[in-house]
Amino acid sequence: MLLNIGSMAQSNTTTMQDKKITIEIWSDIVCPFCYLGKKKIEGVIKKLKAEDKVEIIWRSFQLDPSFPKDTSISTNEYLVNRKGYPQAQVNMMTAQLVEQGKQYGIDFKFEKAHSFNTIYAHRLIQWAKEEDKANELKEALMLSYFSNGNNLSIKDSLVSIVKKVGLDTLKAQEILASNDYTENVKVDTYKAQQLGIGGVPYFLINNTAAISGAQNDMVFENAIVNAIKKIAPSGNINPKGVCIPNKECN
Repeated sequence: MLLNIGSMAQSNTTTMQDKKITIEIWSDIVCPFCYLGKKKIEGVIKKLKAEDKVEIIWRSFQLDPSFPKDTSISTNEYLVNRKGYPQAQVNMMTAQLVEQGKQYGIDFKFEKAHSFNTIYAHRLIQWAKEEDKANELKEALMLSYFSNGNNLSIKDSLVSIVKKVGLDTLKAQEILASNDYTENVKVDTYKAQQLGIGGVPYFLINNTAAISGAQNDMVFENAIVNAIKKIAPSGNINPKGVCIPNKECN
């Protein structure tokens, strides 16, 4: 959904040519549409050659914060037995996502996927922001989860991914053994509530316009071009390509 949030706009006399536009993205690492949305917006930014004009800020959003920590079940079991989806519906949904993923270089392996509490991953991403590695860690976590079938409720698995992106593994272990960066996750969650975000991915551009869901590439392209020109996007697009907290995706 493309929305105008004019009441949140801040006065700014600096032209868009003099600074970057900011795109805040609320997402969860176990949300397939979030991975699609990430690839879509990155592809559009590259197409527009706007890498030096855009700053992406990753925000935390947990689809199932009540899921028990340090445990996991297969995602298929989660959807069928815990959420009550018919197996045929799950099969159809995942097959469609597999085909969509191929268009953006994503190799979805849903048969290997687990469901778990994602708080550890979110806390590490919050830390990675301070090290200018948030995007690299986000990508590595999603790749590990969706394509390699790794169980990211296991702390050692998370630390190995941290190492791959060049972050300090000892620091990561300290964070995972503590409650560090939990407050950062809560702040993002609170802001999502204030914005009325009910599903992810959710893209907030320059604090003035938003896109809900992994929309058509042209939606992202138009929004970014308009933001660079300092023109607020307008119009409404029905939300699609969204995952909501009860794990439903459409």
